[in-house]
Amino acid sequence: MRITSYVAFIATVLVLHAGRTAGHPAVLPDKAKELWQATPEVTQPPAGMPDFYRPSVARQPQPLSGVHVPGPKNHAKVDEQDGSANFNLWAAQNKTAPGYQTRMSAVKGIISVLDPNKQSPLNTGQPLVFPSVNSPYTPNTNLFDVNIVRTPLVTNKWWQNLIIEKGVDPIHPHPYMVKCLSKSSVVGFPKFQASKNAFTSSQPPDWEISDASGALTKRQVTAFDALGVEVTWSGKSAASMKSRFYKGFPLLTYEMNSMAPSLKTIHAILKVQQLGRTINSYKVNTSENATRLARQMVEQPSLTQITLNDNSEWLIVSKPTIVWKNSGNGMLVQQNPGAYSGVVQIAHLGDKPAENINVLQKYAGNYPIEASITYAKVENKQNVGRSSDVVFFYKPNTGNGGDTSRVFDAGEVSAAVTLLSLVLPHHVDLLPKEALLSPGLSGYRSAKGPLTAVVGNIISYSQPLQTVSFDGAQKISPSDKAEIQHQLLRDLAINTNITAPDPYFFGKGIAKIARLYQIAQEIGDSTSAYTLSTKLVAHMTPWLITKNNDDPLVYDSSWGGIVSTKGLADPGADFGQGRYNDHHFHYGYFLYAGAILAKYDINAFAPFREALNQMLRDYANPTYIDTQFPYMRHFDPYDGHSWAAGLFTFGDGRNQESSGEAVNAYYSAYLYALATGLQETADFYEIILNMEATSGRRYWHPTRVQSKELFGEPFVHNAVGILWASKADYPTFFGANPEYIYGIQMLPFTPATKLLVTAEWVKDAWCPEGSSACADGMQAAAEQAGNNAWANLLYTAYSLVDRNTAWNKVIGSTPDDGNTLTNAMHWIATSGKQGTDVK
Repeated sequence: MRITSYVAFIATVLVLHAGRTAGHPAVLPDKAKELWQATPEVTQPPAGMPDFYRPSVARQPQPLSGVHVPGPKNHAKVDEQDGSANFNLWAAQNKTAPGYQTRMSAVKGIISVLDPNKQSPLNTGQPLVFPSVNSPYTPNTNLFDVNIVRTPLVTNKWWQNLIIEKGVDPIHPHPYMVKCLSKSSVVGFPKFQASKNAFTSSQPPDWEISDASGALTKRQVTAFDALGVEVTWSGKSAASMKSRFYKGFPLLTYEMNSMAPSLKTIHAILKVQQLGRTINSYKVNTSENATRLARQMVEQPSLTQITLNDNSEWLIVSKPTIVWKNSGNGMLVQQNPGAYSGVVQIAHLGDKPAENINVLQKYAGNYPIEASITYAKVENKQNVGRSSDVVFFYKPNTGNGGDTSRVFDAGEVSAAVTLLSLVLPHHVDLLPKEALLSPGLSGYRSAKGPLTAVVGNIISYSQPLQTVSFDGAQKISPSDKAEIQHQLLRDLAINTNITAPDPYFFGKGIAKIARLYQIAQEIGDSTSAYTLSTKLVAHMTPWLITKNNDDPLVYDSSWGGIVSTKGLADPGADFGQGRYNDHHFHYGYFLYAGAILAKYDINAFAPFREALNQMLRDYANPTYIDTQFPYMRHFDPYDGHSWAAGLFTFGDGRNQESSGEAVNAYYSAYLYALATGLQETADFYEIILNMEATSGRRYWHPTRVQSKELFGEPFVHNAVGILWASKADYPTFFGANPEYIYGIQMLPFTPATKLLVTAEWVKDAWCPEGSSACADGMQAAAEQAGNNAWANLLYTAYSLVDRNTAWNKVIGSTPDDGNTLTNAMHWIATSGKQGTDVK
């Protein structure tokens, strides 16, 4: 997430909507104004958010003193994981998810690439390098159980809104919007609509679930795991309610104890139809199954279908049975009052209620209570190539640990409790076709497009792994090498001094020098490589060793992370860095510099190693049991990409702007692990890198056909500026010029950029019909940008289609402050394609 000027950041609108349908009066409870939230096309920052964004001009250089750098040495292989950790913080915070993961992995024979329940070799046991301070923005401990949810605290989870500020802003366990208030839970079914510059969703409070007598008075986050979060409501006497929110489950579940259930809607209730009980479709061909079927006839939940005056239909599931009555004013209560203990589920019936209810009723009463994820060891598979199985394990509410098969066809209903869930378009791309439920569910969407139904307690797909390394993808020709070396000498003289005072622009600066260092090594220019290594060490020393720069990094002991001094004091400074916004962007640049230094000069690297280890643990910590940094701060395994936003709350949920910098973060982590001899850790980061790139291509870099599929007319663009949990914006935080949008989704250009930027996408975005036919196309954007830094990025990408044209354009342009002409030329030489213009 990035924030720009006040001019570029326009206000969020709260809309009061009566939900009227012709012929039926709207019902608007007193709390409707509090509960209703519509999403406009742009979002206002909360108080304290940074009021500026990225300037796109290069910083002025500063002189640096020479530092002696010894010659390169190789690293020894390290024994990676120490299982001797004496405190499993993740287990303490997250109940039994790791144990479930281990148990289920053993059942399936899945071997994890890296055991997250063992200590990481990145944690050497050394003291913190950066001085510890307390954040002035202290955690609101009223929002979570401090005995379970402890420091290091999560800061960028998809459900982060539950534990920051007042905890009342929505989360988005799609296909729903949910608010967790102190006395109730609010559920809405977002209604998506496309405009030219945004794919947005209204988020009506369709239902408020509470205790009719007001017995619930407090809510807290009481647990979380790799994929979801548990919220518990408590209050007077023994009344309580609990829900576990996971993305992709069409049946939202609430466990109730000694309370009087109340379901209130802002709409008029037109019809309440008790459907009775339903039986899962087991094949009764043995006496055991016959006995089970007879038991199910007694134990199956009851179903009630509700019709509202906004033309929506809902399914209410209860077990044991609740007979609902319409008490007026849009409220459903028990027909027979009294303390209720049991389960209530609620589900929207999509755009085909009759068909959808036939599917939903088979899985009514089933819900996940625990989840984990395993990234399997890298394999070479037939028809897939190098890949890793990414496996989601969901433990259902009853049964012996759940079904142990993979996702299976709807015709094979397991004897165990089986879960119905929804997956995203990138999952559909990677799942076998037989894994998709047919007939499935219709009319369920997310901000990433349509959702598809699958059945099973384990969802597993093979994530293809594209190989990437330090060097460029192709060998450099002799003629290109001569030109690159000539430009390298020019850049070495004029483009290797850094004056940036903040961690973001400073990080870009040292990564720029590190790219030149890598290129010098690649083309065999040892003299320039030595000089660049010297400069790199000199620049990194004040930030990571002496800490006498203008904005020193410190360790925030309140939340558990490395932040800048200015960012800690002022939430608007350093792009919100002190509130954990964009750490993967910022520190990814540092880690790239560290990786290059480690690869070629271990002695020069050695003094920086512990600081860089801790910086990597800050944004991409691969273990649950670290007591100083949370596990994988930004990465969301279900969505397959990272979230930014940090400790800032938004009605639209989490967001991420720069898919290019996200890919760079995990590319840098991967290279750093390789360079320091941590092969298993490198394998883990390679999987994360490829997942981030896969989702980046699918959602930030769509072709026009894909854009229409995901978002619909008239939001048909080749790039998304900002992707939120509940909407997609075409503009970036810092402007709506197409060159900004394309550029921020690609930079920085490294060998890993080819994982994200493909020839197919560039050709489509360049617009074969010509720039006049695609006003927002990449060609038109490049022409508009002239020869500035944005044009440099766009023409560099165009080399995937026509490297000769791209080369000539790039050498006449001015690079970004984190880039050089040497790097752009190297990328074209090692990634570009000989050809003719796309027109």
